[in-house]
Amino acid sequence: MAYSESVASLREGASMNLLDRYIIVAVLKGVSVVIGVLLAVGIFIELIGQLDDIGNGNYGLNTALTYTALRIPRLAFQVLPAAALVGALLSLGNFAVHRELVVMRVSGVSRFRLSFSVGLAGIILMVVTGLLGESVAPSLSAYAREFRAQALHDDLNLSDGQSTWLKDGNHILNLRRQPDVASFGGVYLFELGPDRELLQVASADTAEIDSDNRWVLGNYSETTFLDQSVQINNARESIRSYNLSPDVLGLSVVRHDLLDMPGLRRYIQYLNNNELDADRYLIAYWVRVASIISVFFMTILALPFVLGGLRSTGAGARMLVGLMIGLSYYVAAQVFANSGEVFGVDPRVVAGLPIGALILITVGAMTRVR
Repeated sequence: MAYSESVASLREGASMNLLDRYIIVAVLKGVSVVIGVLLAVGIFIELIGQLDDIGNGNYGLNTALTYTALRIPRLAFQVLPAAALVGALLSLGNFAVHRELVVMRVSGVSRFRLSFSVGLAGIILMVVTGLLGESVAPSLSAYAREFRAQALHDDLNLSDGQSTWLKDGNHILNLRRQPDVASFGGVYLFELGPDRELLQVASADTAEIDSDNRWVLGNYSETTFLDQSVQINNARESIRSYNLSPDVLGLSVVRHDLLDMPGLRRYIQYLNNNELDADRYLIAYWVRVASIISVFFMTILALPFVLGGLRSTGAGARMLVGLMIGLSYYVAAQVFANSGEVFGVDPRVVAGLPIGALILITVGAMTRVR
């Protein structure tokens, strides 16, 4: 009796392992197809956006194609949460259409056992997303921006690999780049007087272009040399006007989207140690962590939809539902991130609200499935 029970349990374990592999492979195939489609659309849009610059400097079609190719890992990181949900919906939906889910449930496979198998696929996708967001996507994006700026502007000298000098009238700008993983760049500004004397030295950690083509300098610090004294001013943000192309800002590496996770953590520590504003980078760090975690729950969320109301619907309807949910999560995460930076909300709260809502929706949907 004990021997027969052992053999039965071994057979059940073997069948469950086979079931796990079957579901995991199906989900990963579905997600891969969806990622391919979304990346094709994203690459096309990215390439279209480069057409206006083709012919400027050394920026030709081959350069635009190379730049777009370097941006693919970043695009993949951005679309993976939605792709995980849509791909899982399509794969599990095919199971429902072909009555495979019915057979699994009749054979005694519970919804929690199915969620375990789907969750294993979600963990694999989460690891892939983490690898993209950890290093590959930020590193290649930083190189892509530098590659594009150098092709567009023949007068930029990037040969030293550390900084770029630019001149705009009486202003001289030095864009420091990240020469290694242990250091950070920034923007340094020098203002000269009519007799070429030094009037002011300033620095900023970030630089962006606003809607009026003005330079918005973050974590700004300036030293002004007066006749008999020196005046020092610090500000969270300063707005300046320069007659320089916005493309050169791609050379400023202290941008959260161009730093990998270890670099982002080190830079946050550097800002905190120097009593500088680190909220933007803290929000970016926790939003990136939440985005990686969301891939797992997006994959799980597909199961209750397929076992419930979307069981007999077509692939188009399931894809539409998945895209709507994925897009809603992305928009909510971006809105909370921007609002949190403006209103000074705790970065963990900003990143935690969308992912917390996603977890509650996933758990609630799973408990409602019979």
